[in-house]
Amino acid sequence: MKTKEVKFILDKMYKAGVIWICFTGGDPLIRKDFLNIYSYAKDKGFIITIFTNAYSMNEEIANYLKRRPPFVIEITVNGVTKDVYEKISQVKGSFDKVMHGLKLILKAKLPLRIKTEITKDNLNQLPMIKKFIEGLGLRFGPNYKLHARLNGDLAPCDLRILPREVLGLNGDKAQLVDDCQLPKDAAGRSANTNLFRCAAGGGDGINIDPYGNMLLCHLIRKPAFNLLKTDIEYTPNRFFSLVIGKKFTTGSKCNGCNLRELCFWCPGRALIETGNEEMPLEYCCELTHLFVKKPLRRG
Repeated sequence: MKTKEVKFILDKMYKAGVIWICFTGGDPLIRKDFLNIYSYAKDKGFIITIFTNAYSMNEEIANYLKRRPPFVIEITVNGVTKDVYEKISQVKGSFDKVMHGLKLILKAKLPLRIKTEITKDNLNQLPMIKKFIEGLGLRFGPNYKLHARLNGDLAPCDLRILPREVLGLNGDKAQLVDDCQLPKDAAGRSANTNLFRCAAGGGDGINIDPYGNMLLCHLIRKPAFNLLKTDIEYTPNRFFSLVIGKKFTTGSKCNGCNLRELCFWCPGRALIETGNEEMPLEYCCELTHLFVKKPLRRG
């Protein structure tokens, strides 16, 4: 989208009563008009989160954000040595660029959160990554929930660590289950029969792609309404009615499973990994059952 088109959609979001927005990508900082768009959103009063890899952070952007800071900037650091970082990023020279961008963010004292995607490629370096992040005075935030690419390519799934390796992560690394409060009576939980149990299913969040298409989920690309072309005003009730209360239509074993609230399976992950939004994912099943048998202790 061009600058004016992004602003047009921001106007629609403002009119609809949206409060919180996240600029993400790819990396939104790569846009030459990023500060133009950011300042426009800031002027309208949005609470703003920025997801960036810090690769394109420069002094101009950092200094502007220092004057008008976002709610938080979130970056992902998957390695703290050049070899590991660039094996994962597959971009030569990216480690130095990212470390420079991180220094600019820290120098500007911007609100910062650092995340780490755990893969087979950086599993052995986790202690170093943890030490690095905590040395900056920040919380170590690992995540193991890799999923397929939007085109169905399963290559990222091949990089998942084994479920038993997830359980082998102790102490602070047990933040891996930050959304999994495992009660003693987990097996006795009531079953959730709704297909969607996320922000989309609750009518509380949307995604907008680079072409102006409004999506319920960044993994599920249909249905979509193009906010640049449609004459229909942004009407959340009409949009969310497509998924709120939607039930399973197949005999999927996820339907009625009383461990769903503890599992990171979702229709979006299932769709891009199997082509069917109701299909179980064996990795999720195995991991969830291991969690119940031997919950991770928190640090």
